[in-house]
Amino acid sequence: MASLCRIPRRLLSLARFSTLSDPFTTFLAAKSAVESEPDPEKLAHIFHHQSSNFARFRRHRPLYQLSCRRLSRSGRLDLVERLIDHQKTLPHPRTEGFWIRLIMLYSTSGMVDHALRTFHQMVQDRVQLTEKSLCAILTVYLDNDLIDQLHTVFNTMPSEIGVSPGTKAYSLVLKAFCRQKDMESARKLLHKMENSDIGSYNVLLEGYSKNGDGVEFDEILKEIKNKGLEHDCTTYNHRILRFCKNKESVRAKKLLDEMVAKGVKPNSASYNMIIHGFCKVGDFESAQKVLERMLADGYVAPCSISYITLFQHMVKEGEFDPALNMCKEIIRRKWVPPFEAMDGLVKGLVEMSKVEAAKEVVEKMKKRLKGNATDSWKTHEAALPL
Repeated sequence: MASLCRIPRRLLSLARFSTLSDPFTTFLAAKSAVESEPDPEKLAHIFHHQSSNFARFRRHRPLYQLSCRRLSRSGRLDLVERLIDHQKTLPHPRTEGFWIRLIMLYSTSGMVDHALRTFHQMVQDRVQLTEKSLCAILTVYLDNDLIDQLHTVFNTMPSEIGVSPGTKAYSLVLKAFCRQKDMESARKLLHKMENSDIGSYNVLLEGYSKNGDGVEFDEILKEIKNKGLEHDCTTYNHRILRFCKNKESVRAKKLLDEMVAKGVKPNSASYNMIIHGFCKVGDFESAQKVLERMLADGYVAPCSISYITLFQHMVKEGEFDPALNMCKEIIRRKWVPPFEAMDGLVKGLVEMSKVEAAKEVVEKMKKRLKGNATDSWKTHEAALPL
């Protein structure tokens, strides 16, 4: 009888899949189990069986992405392949969208060869291809930093599969040039595009912003204006970020006012960049007002990063009283403050002879911690002067 050590890992996984029990009777129970399961083998088992049992499970894309990402990070690419191959046996309509979804799961897992093989399988399946398929392959190369291959594919694949590249495909090539810091080629390509939109120009704005080229950034803004293109949230955010980097957060806030007045809905980044900008220059009062405005505007739900940014900078600058209030609010909202900032707050309060306030916030902190975080905090707490 062959020794188990000689049986390939993938076959052992198959055996475990077929013998483990299947306890879940609802989609939500299976979803919760996948999200909380730390063991790759068990996660793969749950996923394998529940994607067969629940059509709702098969439609839940974030769960697929989460599972493949966690399996790949634990080095179990064999399980990623097993799960994706299993999807081909399930009652999915084998549409272009179905195949693209599998391609992107492989791409997210860093399995480029598998993604390309899946694309060729789609072609062999005689699926009607559109620009979406071309964009999927370009995205595989872009997301995995295979920029030279991306350019080669863009120059050859459209004619091979009978698909003409549109604005979305060109924008991916623009991103590739920007990642290479070849802004001249990106600019030339933009001017060759027949139907460039605000999204295409946003790519170049991001490229020039990362390269710190303010002159060319302004030139792109002029082109946008001359073409009569309306700013979207991304355009405004690039401009807001530039002002904040230059310590001109007041001007950034005026841009926020402008976008709201023009009916452009801000996202969380719009507010958070300005909050961070004011914090960098020590203007916590203005940062707090932007946070309050975010809550009042109601465009986005409150997010932890806004509060934690303020909290960290307050501690760093020795503003311990407002930092204490911010910390209490963070804990009240059931978030966990960064341990280092908590260390700084507690030490600062003790130096101010506010030991009881320090003890109170530490006790509230402990009530919010779970699992391994509890043990980690004990190490920090033991070193605190309480």
